[in-house]
Amino acid sequence: MIPEKRRQEIIDTLQREQVTTLANLSSKFRVSRVTIQRDISLLEEKGLVKKVHGGVKIGRPAGNHFETRFRARMEAHYAKKQEIALKALSLVKDERTIFLDSSTTLYIFSQELFKKKFIDLNIITTSPSIVGKARNYPDMKLICTGGQLKADFNMFCGSWVLEFLDHINIDTAFISAAGISQQLMLTTSDKDLANILAKVMERSKNINLLADSSKFFRQGMLNISHISSCRHVVTDSMISRGAVNQLNTIHNLHLIY
Repeated sequence: MIPEKRRQEIIDTLQREQVTTLANLSSKFRVSRVTIQRDISLLEEKGLVKKVHGGVKIGRPAGNHFETRFRARMEAHYAKKQEIALKALSLVKDERTIFLDSSTTLYIFSQELFKKKFIDLNIITTSPSIVGKARNYPDMKLICTGGQLKADFNMFCGSWVLEFLDHINIDTAFISAAGISQQLMLTTSDKDLANILAKVMERSKNINLLADSSKFFRQGMLNISHISSCRHVVTDSMISRGAVNQLNTIHNLHLIY
């Protein structure tokens, strides 16, 4: 492939996915990482893309206010979140109803999930970004909880969401957390999110926590539940040995890292 065509396809990829890693692009186009880095540098000079930690995102015109709090959170530890997403795919089964929360980790997970083919998989989410992404996958069975849009957290919330969830049986919930405390409590700083996750955990047969290694031994303002409520914890390979040792003491908790 000639360089000009490859660079255009890099832009096309980013327009669909918004953010990706250099490793993904290198694999996709079957060229070296150095070649991809050269392409990205040329595209960045033109303002078409922007480098982020561990990857690259689509460029934005000056004055564009789309760079929300959600976008900034997604860029943080992006490579770790994608590593987690790829690992967590093995936990999705056919003929199930699953829940995806509104976190950036679950948005990245949804990008990988939508590329796969499952039989009779129902996906429930509180994330408007995941709903928007699903428009490109017409065969995907996705259900939005509805509710009040909380733009800074990029989620639907409120009593309508809780009432909706009261009538739903969830086989597997995929959730994240702002932090996991020293006592291994899942925590967040937002009351609406805490209420939603508590309800989801109540309605789910299995709970899988997707959290990058930076979240361990950080504590948010509100406790959600102890990590022992989870069936699986999926994290990245940078998790500390201390965290691994502590998690391995919990009966029936399966750690994937």
